[in-house]
Amino acid sequence: MHDVRCRGARMSTAGYLAVFCITACALYPRAAAAQGNGHGNGHAYGHYKNQLTASGPSAAGSPELQISGTGIRTFGSWLDDATVMPEGAGSVTLAFSYWRTPAYRELDAPVIDGSIALTRRIQVGLSAPYYHAGVPGGPIARGLGDLYLSTKIQLRDPSLPGRCVGFSATPLVEILSYAPPDASRFSWALPGSIEIRQGPVRAFGSAGYFSRGALFASGAMELALSERVWITGSISRSHSVRKDDLSVALGLTQSRTDLSGSAAVAVLPGMSVFGAVGRTISRHDANSATVSISSGVAFAFNVRD
Repeated sequence: MHDVRCRGARMSTAGYLAVFCITACALYPRAAAAQGNGHGNGHAYGHYKNQLTASGPSAAGSPELQISGTGIRTFGSWLDDATVMPEGAGSVTLAFSYWRTPAYRELDAPVIDGSIALTRRIQVGLSAPYYHAGVPGGPIARGLGDLYLSTKIQLRDPSLPGRCVGFSATPLVEILSYAPPDASRFSWALPGSIEIRQGPVRAFGSAGYFSRGALFASGAMELALSERVWITGSISRSHSVRKDDLSVALGLTQSRTDLSGSAAVAVLPGMSVFGAVGRTISRHDANSATVSISSGVAFAFNVRD
């Protein structure tokens, strides 16, 4: 599933999609083939930054930049597997996600995430969060966060007899809830994913590029404890490749590594609950996640039923 923290030319961003997205890789009942789909979480950086006074800290925890065409690092991360749901099958996830940094707090609630398989090898998805963000003791900004539209294309099915390795590509479009006047609200990304199955263990990972100026790689290991319970651990790494990156000059790192763990339980046929916790494990700065928590419920369905 996915995480994307990004902002246009002037915003610092945090990429730990892995916390929420990895849960979706384990959250569906086995009847829904335990699909793992990248899902983007939109965040409030731009909206919240606009509502702060000039003398206050920015939503990204770094000084306001007023020079057109300059920018701070932009991170992005995506985590997915190579499995596609059966044609006509779909899923809807209702969740919340919370994270804390040294500079601010943010709660996304609700986060609505949906996917449906159009064909045997093509699945489309949408993620839409509603954010609540602010600095401790300060005003709270609220609104619709960044939207993510994705199309997952399976290149090799790991579930076929005699196979244990699969591949997929997931081109996606980001629609930012905010962008500076000299930046577009629209951007794209192209993650490629691999999945390896071996008994009760699944390993999968993704790597690719965000047009905002970020390279990323992420990976996960999932273990089925029973037919109804799964645990997953994931790690993601994102690196800013912006040519106008001022991160180093402002004391920010150009790379970020996040670690998360999650558990999922199928409580009913077609219904699962999940929870995840994570944090930044690379060198911390004002935007590092000191803690990130997400939880929710997922429903599987079939339009042909």
